[in-house]
Amino acid sequence: MASDLLNLGTQSVLTAQRQLTTTGHNISNANTEGYSRQSVVQGTSDPRQFGGQTYGMGVHVENVRRSWDQFAVKELNMATTQMNFRNESLSNIDLLSGMLSSVASKKIPENLNDWFNSVKTLADTPNDVGARKVVLEKADLIRQTMNNFHESIREQADTANKKLDMSIERVNQLALEIRDVHRLMTKMPGPHIDLMDKHEMLVKELSEYTKVTVTPRAESEGFNVHIGNGHTLVSGTEASQLKMIDGHPDVHQRRLAMIEGKGIKAIKPDDIGGKIEGMLNFRDKDVPYLMDELGRLSTVFSHQVNKLQRQGIDLNGRIGRDIFVDPNSDRIAKSRVVISKDSEADIAVYIANTEQLKGGEYAVRYDGNNYIVTKPTGETVQLEEKDSGFYLDGFFVAINEEPETGERFLIRPTRHGAAQLEMQTTDPSRITAQSFEASTTQALGTASFKLLAAGELREFEVIVSPTGEEFAVTDTKGNVVLEPQCYPPEEPVTVMGTTFELSAGALPNDKFTANLTVSVGDNGNLRKMLNIQTDKSVNGGDSTIVDIYHNLNTDVGLQASTAARLQEVANLEHESAKSRVASISGVNLDEEAANMMKFQQAYMASSRVMQAANETFDTILALR
Repeated sequence: MASDLLNLGTQSVLTAQRQLTTTGHNISNANTEGYSRQSVVQGTSDPRQFGGQTYGMGVHVENVRRSWDQFAVKELNMATTQMNFRNESLSNIDLLSGMLSSVASKKIPENLNDWFNSVKTLADTPNDVGARKVVLEKADLIRQTMNNFHESIREQADTANKKLDMSIERVNQLALEIRDVHRLMTKMPGPHIDLMDKHEMLVKELSEYTKVTVTPRAESEGFNVHIGNGHTLVSGTEASQLKMIDGHPDVHQRRLAMIEGKGIKAIKPDDIGGKIEGMLNFRDKDVPYLMDELGRLSTVFSHQVNKLQRQGIDLNGRIGRDIFVDPNSDRIAKSRVVISKDSEADIAVYIANTEQLKGGEYAVRYDGNNYIVTKPTGETVQLEEKDSGFYLDGFFVAINEEPETGERFLIRPTRHGAAQLEMQTTDPSRITAQSFEASTTQALGTASFKLLAAGELREFEVIVSPTGEEFAVTDTKGNVVLEPQCYPPEEPVTVMGTTFELSAGALPNDKFTANLTVSVGDNGNLRKMLNIQTDKSVNGGDSTIVDIYHNLNTDVGLQASTAARLQEVANLEHESAKSRVASISGVNLDEEAANMMKFQQAYMASSRVMQAANETFDTILALR
């Protein structure tokens, strides 16, 4: 009986000792991030029978339990992903909002208004060369401001790419660290309590960058770690890697991909979540939006100024030429299309109607017969090729060489408009103050009348026949100087050295009157230029050119406000999930102090049992 009592006391002391050790371990790690509270589960030892009676044999340690709830941890990881996505999004949109609030940005509308003021001044004295120089200087200031601000925005995309590279490098490091933890688990006998804490810490950090799902492998062989919408980053003791690869068809717009063995699998931005999704959205959506809108403003402004320049005569009686580089020049038109580097297609985009022109990126696929276009809004339309191209949202896509069947290409009609704004002339005498379109023009159709060169014929009328199938040219006295010709003319028409273009769209009896005689002090064309400031010539006729800038500021401000509210909600959800995990896995020092006293008393009492067994044994020996 003494030996049974000694054994019972020994087991009791060892159990209390392990309780004390575990409690001390909890207290030591109370401030260790990611630590989960541990507790000893003790059980009653198997009883023994003596003389038909059953006697208890004390206590033993069954296992050490880790306080953990997989649902609470999963909720925390999801909340961490969402919080970091919202924080990144807010940080990025605040950056753009700050750029639009900068002095450089505010110079855009100021310089535009200064240019219109200079045109107004010139309209008062059309022959003043000094006033003409001011108009060109103000135009160049607009060019500089647009170019510089576009470059500032583009640099943000470069910064986002660098941040993406750093984030992906850290994700790959975490994948290797998680893999190493899995390998340790396979080498060491379980349970892997402290290793599981380390594993969860690594997964939690990984969830800052991307959505994470952890699933146990069959037969307790570790875990699989999936990121995004099911992409396997770690499979047991093997890890894959993330990488940025060339985009298609735009090789400069690098895409996220997973390297799995020898294969590479592209990942969509909205499939990843976390900080990485926020960075990709900033690079691929927020920055291009600013560039598109500023480019639209620049394109529309230069297009309309140049259009009016071509409708007048300059100080020396010459047909007007562009002030800015033509936004429909072949070089700029082709730059609006992005095709793969090995494509033989030849495609260009020309601005046709600034009122309908929109920004954004159009994805186009050629199916061999038609062009399937996905608009920036997500709407998909199918267009047939007509007149060697097709019209869409205010621009004409000229197909000079068809793409291969199934080939994809991108159209960005305004993306680089601000960067491509350049001065075409520095000669103040080339500003066209006088309009060659006389007030007697009576055109109800949609045809455009454009003079290309001034010759001997200085005043004339182009009249469309009552049937609408012919046109003729007469002088101011009604004398026919060009016999009736087929309408519309297939090429420019030259009469007495004067050349003009007349497009289709005129109605029967439409009349176009031109006056190329220089009139000192005439400012008719300048007055038309002043109307550019107030005419609602964009957004379907709802906005002015300057409204593009103000609407951009408003949109970005609303986005920042919405992002701030969503970020607050995400932070509250994260704090709630964090508190729930802490209530389950966290260490309460008051509770542990009480446990320390309880297990210390148990240890001392168990020691007394051993002492009683020893004294009993000594007494038995003394009886002999």
